[in-house]
Amino acid sequence: MDIIKTKKTPFYKKKAAVFSVAAALFAGAVYGFAQVDFASATVKRSNLLTAEVKAGEFTIKVSGHGVLAPRDVRWVASNVEGKVEKILMKPGAAVNQGDLIVELANPELKQKVEELQWERTALEAELAALKVSQQTKLLDMQASLLQTKMAYDKANMRLQAEEQLIQKGNATVSRLDYESSKLTVSQLKETLAIDKRREMQLGENLKANLTAQQARLEKLNKTIERAEFQLASLKVVAPVSGILQAMPLELGQRVSLGSNVAKFAKQDDLIAELKIPELKASAIALGQSVAIDTRFNTIMGKVKRIDPAVVEGTVQVDVELETPLPQEARPDLSVDGDIIVAKKSNILFVRRPAFSQAERTLSAFKLVENGRYAEKVAVTYGKASSTEIEIVTGLAVGDQVVISEQSEFSRHARVALN
Repeated sequence: MDIIKTKKTPFYKKKAAVFSVAAALFAGAVYGFAQVDFASATVKRSNLLTAEVKAGEFTIKVSGHGVLAPRDVRWVASNVEGKVEKILMKPGAAVNQGDLIVELANPELKQKVEELQWERTALEAELAALKVSQQTKLLDMQASLLQTKMAYDKANMRLQAEEQLIQKGNATVSRLDYESSKLTVSQLKETLAIDKRREMQLGENLKANLTAQQARLEKLNKTIERAEFQLASLKVVAPVSGILQAMPLELGQRVSLGSNVAKFAKQDDLIAELKIPELKASAIALGQSVAIDTRFNTIMGKVKRIDPAVVEGTVQVDVELETPLPQEARPDLSVDGDIIVAKKSNILFVRRPAFSQAERTLSAFKLVENGRYAEKVAVTYGKASSTEIEIVTGLAVGDQVVISEQSEFSRHARVALN
């Protein structure tokens, strides 16, 4: 069987095909070069954050985190030893002044009060008996003084009568009787004077004894009063109306004298305590306005106190709140605060880039050619806020600036954005 062979045409004779392939390759190369971006780096636009340079009033703020805290916090300490018998309120509860919080038990104290009351009854009876006894002694002394005075008056009358008879020459009275009467009157006069001094001294002595007995009774009353106060202190009550913030006790726990029992605070009398980084705290002054953000509302206030010490890299700033408290305000609520340090008018400013520093000239990337590229420019910054910074030179109103991290392309002068 014969096989028919097909005659092949040489490749060089296919000129049309050759020219077609060459033209296609050339067109592809031209198109490819046309699409090449000769910028030194390429960055995805979606990976960058940008901000627009604005003009107007620039508010310099210092921000910090903090909490709302009670202006007046009261710890109630135990005035007596005892065992926790009942816990009637838990932390977070709203209380009124005088509400019972905790009950302690101390049987020995109750028995001590009863014994002291019995002792007072006995001492009061002794005092009453002493008064009766003193009155009796005083009456006896007064009776003795009265008898002496009567004898003196009688003897003095006899002496005066005898003296008149003798002056008249009446011989019915002998000289001896007259002298005897004079001696009797003199003795009775001295006795009367002594009895009067004895009466005075007896009165002072009786008064001193009575005072001493009354002092013992008063001392005992004070002891009973203290014991009754301790007995009443077994029931711990709220000293103010507000919120029970803490109560570190458990049932059956033994409480010693002076131990903290409960912490109270007024819910409607709060201040804000902000923690400000120490490098920013130097610009803060008393009386500056503050905006406190509770996540739901904004409360205005003023700087009331600046802590002179730095603790863990922050300075505590106390803010007195001036506007009514919103419903969510309560002790220990986390808040953010913006302290308004200063305000400047007709200023260029931009949202603060991650790398920016106040009062420095640094490089920044500005978007050009409708955002296709970002070029490095020198920017002089002025005053800085927590979220914004002043532009002194290098940028104009409306410029778009890269504010996110730039470490990947910061060595390039121009980058393409796609």
